[in-house]
Amino acid sequence: MRIIQVSDTHLSAAHPFFAANAAAARAWLAAEQADLIVHTGDVAMDGAGAPADLALAAAWNAGLPAPVLSVPGNHDVGDVAAIRPEQTVDDARLAAWRAHLGADRWVHDQGGWRLIGLNAMLFGSGHAEEEAQFAWLAEALGTDAPVALFLHKPLFIDGPDEGPRGYWTVTPTPRRRLLGLIAGARVKLIASGHLHTHRELHLDGIDHVWGPATSFVCGESQEDLGGTRRLGALVHDFGADRVTTRFIRPDGLEDLTIEPVQHIIYPRPARTGGGAA
Repeated sequence: MRIIQVSDTHLSAAHPFFAANAAAARAWLAAEQADLIVHTGDVAMDGAGAPADLALAAAWNAGLPAPVLSVPGNHDVGDVAAIRPEQTVDDARLAAWRAHLGADRWVHDQGGWRLIGLNAMLFGSGHAEEEAQFAWLAEALGTDAPVALFLHKPLFIDGPDEGPRGYWTVTPTPRRRLLGLIAGARVKLIASGHLHTHRELHLDGIDHVWGPATSFVCGESQEDLGGTRRLGALVHDFGADRVTTRFIRPDGLEDLTIEPVQHIIYPRPARTGGGAA
């Protein structure tokens, strides 16, 4: 089974600064032979504020040669109040995502694997859907099949026991709870986006993979998090019990940076932890 992971397309109806990169990525996807395409979030530049961006993302998915499953990012449905007080996760934003892109969490069984998509933006939000997702996940992990998890934010930067990393990761309390659930299951892959950086780390039998963006890379607005800042996509080849991951650089991508247009796209107060990813 072959799955292509794309992330952080940041499609925008009002600010098409990175539209050429989105078009190049889509042209490459249209020519590839994959069993499934998984988008690990920030499909939109500002879906949380402009649902038209979510509609543009749905149109971008339409007609691709493989089914597309997506999970929401912070720019799609908002974030926790401590990080994004002006755009928190709420019922209206979740409803807009579901209307345009489908479920914000999902289970997909294929090729002898269980694939699970999570709404990372619920973790630490206090929204009622957070508890519902944890209960749902506990049930979804009750399988004898190997499991791959897909979500927008990575669980950690340096290690599972680290403290808060602000804007960049799932916060420590829900992270510990999530890791506790994972410990009792056959999780082999945790694939995320958000950081606009590519990295692969094997830890305690699990491949933690950061998927690169297809839109832009971050310059001075992002602290050094490790990994490589480059645009691209990932191809995951699933075997009987392991996943082999390859970085691919589709033709036509240009490593544009966010900083020259950041003040136009996101004219808001600085968020805790910085960054525009």
